[in-house]
Formats: sequence, structure tokens, C-alpha cells
Amino acid sequence: MTEHIIRQQGAALQKGAATEDRQEKKTAQAAASAKNREDGVPQQELERFARFLLPKIQAFYQSEEGQRLFEEWKRKQEQ
Repeated sequence: MTEHIIRQQGAALQKGAATEDRQEKKTAQAAASAKNREDGVPQQELERFARFLLPKIQAFYQSEEGQRLFEEWKRKQEQ
């Protein structure tokens, strides 16, 4: 009878391990899909591009030309 109980416990442990493996796989798949957006561009690449582009946009809007064009745009929006 003890051998039967040991087998049952072993089977339960194997089943539990298989369930854990499936859960870990689902978690890994969710993490991998979170790194890619619907358009297929990895989030890391978008962030790298934003870090590259942001200083250039800020510099433009701080320049005389950028401020002039922004004021023109605001006037057009008021009309």
C-alpha cells in the first residue's frame, strides 16, 4: 500500500511540474509579445529612436525659426 501512495504522490508531482512548465511558457510568451508591438517594431527600437529624435525636436522648437513657425501655427488654429 505504501508503494501505491508513493506512486500517486509521484504522479501528482509530475502533473504539478507539467502545469508549472506550461505556466512558465505562457509567461515567457507574454513577455516576448509585450516586447513587440502590433506593427512588429520592437519596443526597444521605438525607445531608441525616441531618444535620438527628442533632442532634435526640442532644439528645433527652441530655435528662432521653430518659435516663429509655432506662433504661425497657433494663429492659424485660432482662426
